[in-house]
Amino acid sequence: MDELPNTKRDDADDVRWALETANAVWAQGDKRAALSWVRRAAEAAAEAGADLRAVELAKAAAELRAVLEIPRTLPPPAPSGDESAPSVPQARVRHHAVRVAVMLSPDHDGAFLAWPLKKGEAAPSNAHEALFVALDPDADLFVFKL
Repeated sequence: MDELPNTKRDDADDVRWALETANAVWAQGDKRAALSWVRRAAEAAAEAGADLRAVELAKAAAELRAVLEIPRTLPPPAPSGDESAPSVPQARVRHHAVRVAVMLSPDHDGAFLAWPLKKGEAAPSNAHEALFVALDPDADLFVFKL
């Protein structure tokens, strides 16, 4: 495989974005990240209902994995810190998240302004769409305690 898959005119935006990212990180030498982005492009194509494109991208990802000699499953990361301590499985935790529009505050240096977006609402042209995630799983982002 000499190169990564390119975008096609009829690709969904998420597919196009994932492939452009794959090509960018490939150019920077991060082959594993590029593989991950090609896989994401295949998933995005499937979610967009472009089944043939999804299969094409999944095949390209499998070929790339084989060329790079990356195992089908990656080994767990090396332990850090005290290696004698037994590892405790982490429980899955759900976090509260809110889709927001965010922009730099014109009045405060380095501060941000953010506001929730309604379902289907796009961020205005002077802001970016973002996701606020509460690190405390019990937090409600719409209830603040002072």
